[in-house]
Amino acid sequence: MKYFVTVFACLFFDSPLSAQTPVEKTESDLVPITSGIVDQRDFADSVNGCGPASILNMLKFSRGDYLNAYLGVLGSDEGVKMRFLVDRYFKNRKSVTFPAAKRWMPSGIQSADLYTGLNEFLKDEGIPELSGTYLDLKKGETEANHIVRCHDLISASIRSGVMPILSLRSYIVKRREGNDFEPRWEAAVHHYVVITSVTRPPSDTGFEVAVLEPWRGKKTTIYIHREASGQAFRALKGIEENGQWLGGKPFLQVIAHDLPSLRPRDREWSDRFLIVANFLIGEF
Repeated sequence: MKYFVTVFACLFFDSPLSAQTPVEKTESDLVPITSGIVDQRDFADSVNGCGPASILNMLKFSRGDYLNAYLGVLGSDEGVKMRFLVDRYFKNRKSVTFPAAKRWMPSGIQSADLYTGLNEFLKDEGIPELSGTYLDLKKGETEANHIVRCHDLISASIRSGVMPILSLRSYIVKRREGNDFEPRWEAAVHHYVVITSVTRPPSDTGFEVAVLEPWRGKKTTIYIHREASGQAFRALKGIEENGQWLGGKPFLQVIAHDLPSLRPRDREWSDRFLIVANFLIGEF
């Protein structure tokens, strides 16, 4: 499935995390490979470096042509490599999300812009473009089929040797004075991780995946599932300015206790809060 941007946001791959194993080349072409998960905190220019960090993690822990592309990214360390990607493919290129702006913003990179910039980088490296899709419930699709479809997209990319990038978004219900203190759903935090395996196969409720968390550069797991209590919620497909708020149970939710950066600030005990699996980039 391809994600076409208009003007405007289980099976396992053999040893996907063995970044210390060199790609098979002639002896004269062998290059030492840096080990370890990329940490977005090494990007000195901004705290919102989960996008470029996840691109590097996807390249670094995917199949040989992606690993070679990672090795070719200019920079003496991963912080400099992230700066190179941002400067070349995001900071100075027109946004497909905000036509009057650039792709890199103080808040980071929106999903459609990350998808576009990554594919431009892959094209420069001679690698076919990846697919991207929002993971919202399709018209007429059951919740059970929604789980299976999202699982199958992730698994297809992993089988091909490409560790997919998953966009996560959190939402919160707040009572604001400007809304007469009526409860309203609001978009909170946006974050990227890279999926490396499906660690628990899909059930009627969901499935578990292993991810590379760029904040702190660590491996952890998250659980992708349907709304457990049956309560409706609202979530945004796209961005506030020109996206669409979807109601009902439009996205699969995520349990991500080990991803603290997704928790909204100034959250009260009474505020309803959830995380959804928003957008997927991979080979599917």
